[in-house]
Amino acid sequence: MARGRRGRPRGRGRRTGRGRSPSKDALTVKSVDLLKSDNTVQHYTSDYEGSELVVRRGQPFKLLITLSRALKKEEEVQFELRMGGRPMVAHGSLIPLKLIDPKPDEDVVGFKLLAKAGDILTVEIYTSAENTGVGKWLLALRAMEGRKKLPRVTVTDDIIIIFNPWSKFDPVYMENEAWRYEYVLNEEGLQFYGTSRRYGQMEWVFGQFEAHCMKAAIKLLLMGSLRYKDHKEPVMVARHMSALVNSNDDNGVLVGNWSGDYKDGRRPNSWHGSTAILKQFVKTGKPVSYGQCWVFSGVLTTVLRCLGIPTRSLTTFDSAHDTGGNLTIDKHYNEKGKPLENDDSIWNFHVWNDVWMARPMLPEGNGGWQALDATPQETSGGKFQCGPMPVSAIKEGDINFDYDGPFIYAEVNAVEKHWRKLKKPHVVDGKRIEYREIGANTTKVGKLILTKAVDSWAEEDITHSYKYPEGTKEEALSFKNARKHVKFTYVPKKEVKNLVLFKPDIPASVIFGKDITFPIKVENVSKSSQNVFISVVAKSVQYNGSIVEEILDVDLSDDVAAGKTHTFNVSLPFNTYKDSTRGENDVKFFMLGGVTGNEDQVFSEQDLVDLEKPGITVKVPASAQVGKQINVKASFTNPLSVSLTGCVFTFEGAGIRDETIVEVADVKPKAVSSVDVKITPRVVGTRKVIVGFSSKQLEGLRGNAELKVA
Repeated sequence: MARGRRGRPRGRGRRTGRGRSPSKDALTVKSVDLLKSDNTVQHYTSDYEGSELVVRRGQPFKLLITLSRALKKEEEVQFELRMGGRPMVAHGSLIPLKLIDPKPDEDVVGFKLLAKAGDILTVEIYTSAENTGVGKWLLALRAMEGRKKLPRVTVTDDIIIIFNPWSKFDPVYMENEAWRYEYVLNEEGLQFYGTSRRYGQMEWVFGQFEAHCMKAAIKLLLMGSLRYKDHKEPVMVARHMSALVNSNDDNGVLVGNWSGDYKDGRRPNSWHGSTAILKQFVKTGKPVSYGQCWVFSGVLTTVLRCLGIPTRSLTTFDSAHDTGGNLTIDKHYNEKGKPLENDDSIWNFHVWNDVWMARPMLPEGNGGWQALDATPQETSGGKFQCGPMPVSAIKEGDINFDYDGPFIYAEVNAVEKHWRKLKKPHVVDGKRIEYREIGANTTKVGKLILTKAVDSWAEEDITHSYKYPEGTKEEALSFKNARKHVKFTYVPKKEVKNLVLFKPDIPASVIFGKDITFPIKVENVSKSSQNVFISVVAKSVQYNGSIVEEILDVDLSDDVAAGKTHTFNVSLPFNTYKDSTRGENDVKFFMLGGVTGNEDQVFSEQDLVDLEKPGITVKVPASAQVGKQINVKASFTNPLSVSLTGCVFTFEGAGIRDETIVEVADVKPKAVSSVDVKITPRVVGTRKVIVGFSSKQLEGLRGNAELKVA
C-alpha cells in the first residue's frame, strides 16, 4: 500500500452516498472511492489525518463513483459543490460543475468524464484557484433527461478544499519550493524569546496535519462573521483567523492572560505546541486557558498552514505597544526620579506572524509577506484582530493601507520618550505643563526581528524586511512618510552640553540563583566639581512590560571632582528577586540621575536582565521504528539552593505522541531530576521530541532531541 511523506498508509477512502429513499428506478449513488492514494500525492496533502479527502483548489482531483444503475442513453449528469444550509451561487457557497474540456494552464471550474463503464463513473473535478472558497464541501450529483432534472443526490460530504501555494492562479502562490516546504508543510518550528541583548529559542509543534487541527480550522471558518463569499479570499480568511484564535470577541481558541494568576488553567509557558490546545478546543467547544503572544502565534501558524496559507512565526525584540497611536512610547518618572506606570509599553519580545499572499486591491508591490497578529492588544474594526498588513509597506512607511498599518509600524519603529514630573507645574500658551522631557531614544524599538531559517534549525534575521537600518536616509524618509498618517507629537529635544556622563554596565543576563550586581560609572567632564545623584529602582516584570513587583529602590549620591570618575555599585540579592520571578519573569532596572540642582543635566535609562535557566537533557535511541515502543529519558540539575516542589515534566512531538504530563518527586537543592517515558512513534521521518519542566520555584525549562523514525 502506498505511503505519504510521513509514512502512513493511504487507504481507498470508500464512502456511501446518502439521500432520500429512492424509487426502484431512481438514480442514486451506492458508493464513492475518493482515490486518496492518487489525489493526495498530487495535491501534497497525503499527510493529513482523518477520513476526508483534502485537496488544493485549482488542481483537479479524481473520483470513482458507483451508481445504483447504469446511466440511460438519454441521461446526462451534472455535479455541484455545496457548503452550508442554504447554498447560493451569489454567496459563493454553491458551485455548479458543468462538463468541460479544460486546456492546460487554465483556471476553470467544472468536471471531466474520464470513463463510464456500466454503473461506474470516473470523473475529474476542477475548482478555481482564485474563486473557490476553502472549507468542507458536499459534492452532489444530478442527472438530466433532456430538460428534466432528476432529484439531486449526495456523492460525498468528505471533501475539504484548501488554498494552493503550488498554483500560479492562487493569490497564495509561492514559487520557491524550499519555502513551500518550510512555510506550508513543515510541522515543527522555532520561536524566539528573551531580549535583544540575549535571546533564546524554543521548539514548537505546529502539527497542522493532525485530524483535530483540521476540525478546529473548519470550525473556526464557520464561527464569527466571515461570509461564505470571503472563504475564497486569503486576506479575509487570515484576518478572520487573527480574531478567532483569541477568545475576546467570538469565543475563539485561546484566552489571553498576563496577570500571573493561572490557577484555573495552564501557564502559557507550559505549552510546547498547538495540537493539545486545538484538541481541547474541538473537544470542549470552549476557549482554552491560557495563552500569551508566542502561543497565539503558534496556533495561528497551525490553523493557516492547515488551510494552505504559507505562514511563519516571527519574534520582534523591544516591540512597542503604542496605545496613543502617535508613534511615541512615553515613559514617566515622578519628581523624585521614581518610575510611574504607563499606558504605553515596550515588550521584551513580541511574537506575531507573516503570511504570504498577493494584495491585488493595493498598489503594485505590496504582495508577499503580510504582518498578522492574533494576540489581543487593540481593537481593529470593532474586534481584537490585526492585519494582514504588507511588510513592504511597513518598511516604506506607507501605513495607510489595510490593515492596521500605524499600530504595526509603531511596534518596530516608535520613538521612546522619557519625561520627569516638574516640582512646580507651569502654564505655556494656556496649556498646563506638568512634565519635562528628559530624553528620547529613536533606535530602541524593533532592534531585532527573527524567524526560523528555511530548512534549518537556526535563526534568520529578517529585520531588514520590516525596516531600513537605523540612521540611514531611507529610514528617515520612511518615518517621515509614516508621520503623515498619525498625530505625531515628537519634537527632538534641544541638545545640551553634558557636564557629567553616566555609564551603567548592566549585565544582559544572570544565572537564576545568583545575585545581580553591576557598576554605574559617572565621569565628570566639566571643569568644576559636581554633586551627582542616581535613583535606581528594580522591578520584576513580565515579558510584555507588565510590572509584577518592585524589589529594589535605592538613592545614590556623591561629589565628583572635575575630570574624575566615580563608580556606584548596585546589588540585588537572589533572595530578593526569586519569588517574584521564578525564572519566568525578568528584572528591569529603572535609572534616573543627574547633577543636583540642574534640570538640564538629567539622564534616564531602563534596561533588562534576563534570567538564565538550565536546559533539559533529552536522550532518545539512535533510531526507532513506526509502531515500536522506545524509551525517552529527560533530566536536569536544580541550580537553586532550595528544593523544587510541584514538579511536572511534559513530553510532546509531531507524529510521535500526543502531549503527556508526568508528575515527579520534589527536587533537592543542586540535585538531578530525571524521568523515563515510553513512546510509540506513528510516522516516518526525523522528528523532535520536546520536553518541558515546571515547578513552584522554577518555570519554563525546555529541552529537545531529534528522533529518526524508520
